[in-house]
Amino acid sequence: MSPYVEATALAFASALCVGPVSIWLDRASWTARAPRAAVVLWQSIGLSGALGAIGAGLAVATARFGVGVGPGTRELVDKVVDGRPLSGLGLPDALGLTLAVDVAIVLAAVVGIVVWRTVRTRSRHRRILDLVRVDGQRADGAILLDDPRATAYCLPGLRPRIVVSSGAIDLLASTELAAVVEHERGHAHERHGLVMLSLASLTEPVRWIPYARRAPRAVATLLEMAADDFATRRHEPLVLAAALVRMGEDHLGPRFTFCAGATAVPARVARLLADSRGSKRTALLASVAAGFVVAVPVLIGTR
Repeated sequence: MSPYVEATALAFASALCVGPVSIWLDRASWTARAPRAAVVLWQSIGLSGALGAIGAGLAVATARFGVGVGPGTRELVDKVVDGRPLSGLGLPDALGLTLAVDVAIVLAAVVGIVVWRTVRTRSRHRRILDLVRVDGQRADGAILLDDPRATAYCLPGLRPRIVVSSGAIDLLASTELAAVVEHERGHAHERHGLVMLSLASLTEPVRWIPYARRAPRAVATLLEMAADDFATRRHEPLVLAAALVRMGEDHLGPRFTFCAGATAVPARVARLLADSRGSKRTALLASVAAGFVVAVPVLIGTR
């Protein structure tokens, strides 16, 4: 395959992933039947888009070697190590290398900055919780805050905190409160905070890309559904649905947390009340699709 055909194929695959495929997945209704697998598919689409963009630039930058992206990249690295990074570099090669390096650096820098800010903000909020919590009192394993607003949320991190307000305790029945706390425990147990970190970093810098606009919102909803499923392993779906309805979406936790009543409550309640919520077949197909999506740029780049 010609290097420039290879570059075109990689660029097309990247554009397809972050554009039409993202729009299709955002509109798909089947994702609610396999929320965890759908999250993996969203992540695979983003990874494939990034690999395709970087690979397209490298395909052009290494075209003069005539050995493909993989071996050509190794030769390019060898030149850098030998102190001859610009040796034999023409204008097309320089443009391709610039594209690949810029995409990699921008993505790494944006993700790094957002991770640092989020970790710092969560740490500060954790210290605040230690100051304002109601000493000696815990609500079914959660930290209790003296707040008349009905809210419950999970503060992600190495040591996740589950927080429940006194307003939620007053509003909810004991079984409903236990289901809500278990929902938040699902976020902590499955490390949903890590999933959202990289996606949240895309919201502002590349908002013009459909994937960057749609993925954070869609994945946030899917993670709430996954936490709902975690809670219903021990509690009746109807009980959790009733708690979500009673809490509503009026009282939210901090934006860097997972709040039980913060996201897509009507859709989640309808899902909890449905006869069947999950589908192993759908999850399997989504997982296979996720593997295929990531394999495409890798296969193109190794031809």
